[in-house]
Amino acid sequence: MSEKTAIIFCVGRELLEGHVLDRNAHYMAAHLTQAGVRVRTIQVLDDVEDEIVAAVRAALALKPAYVLMSGGMGPGVHDLTRSAAAKAAEVPLVQNDAARTFVANSYRRWLAKGIVEDAEISGERTKLTMTPKGATCWENFSGTAPAICFEKGGTKIFLLPGQPEEMRSFFNEHVRRTVEAEAGSDYRDSVQIDFAGGDESMMPRILGDLGRRHPKVQARSRLLTGDRGNGIRITLSVEGGDRANLNEALSAAAADVRARLGLEIAPGRGRSLDHEA
Repeated sequence: MSEKTAIIFCVGRELLEGHVLDRNAHYMAAHLTQAGVRVRTIQVLDDVEDEIVAAVRAALALKPAYVLMSGGMGPGVHDLTRSAAAKAAEVPLVQNDAARTFVANSYRRWLAKGIVEDAEISGERTKLTMTPKGATCWENFSGTAPAICFEKGGTKIFLLPGQPEEMRSFFNEHVRRTVEAEAGSDYRDSVQIDFAGGDESMMPRILGDLGRRHPKVQARSRLLTGDRGNGIRITLSVEGGDRANLNEALSAAAADVRARLGLEIAPGRGRSLDHEA
């Protein structure tokens, strides 16, 4: 399986107080996983610089391929992501000419729409033009805060606005393209097997030695709940360079699991439904 990993931080007191539902981490994690990157942890951080610095330093010590941070990128007094990320990476926060141009463009657009009364880059707005030294930044065509990317010790650090539409635009246009370009040409595929009415406690018996019998295949299970009752979803996945060989391994493992489900479950207790992921 891919050794590329990522750590996700979502910054904002409003998330911790439950005033805002965090949709960003779910979106980023799903697409990173699809691109073959293993998300190691997701953490929500308060608007406290020392706490953000400590969390990012701990993340960098794990040497992931990527650290993604959303939120805390505005001009307000509690928007601390830029300064905290720079401090954690031990690089200075400096004026970025490209960022200043992008911010100026954003405020001119807002002035034309009547959202702001002037387009001057002064006061708290200058905060949006600062980036960690050596960073690349990208223009925000919906809001005002540019997105930022810089590197520390082999880890790419992405700083993205917290507003979901802005974050998704940057993620799709820049983050995902970067990740996919660096992912290489390994083949990835998975199969999901849903078993309705199953007992999750039987999964260790079914999957416990699957890795020994099918070493090319990774397996995991989770409980499903809903209007139709409880069930279990087993996900089998493969990744590597030999597509034909991996497809054969995945099919064999899926057949093995289905057979084990038939052996382990008494007749009439449920039914197995296979889904291609």
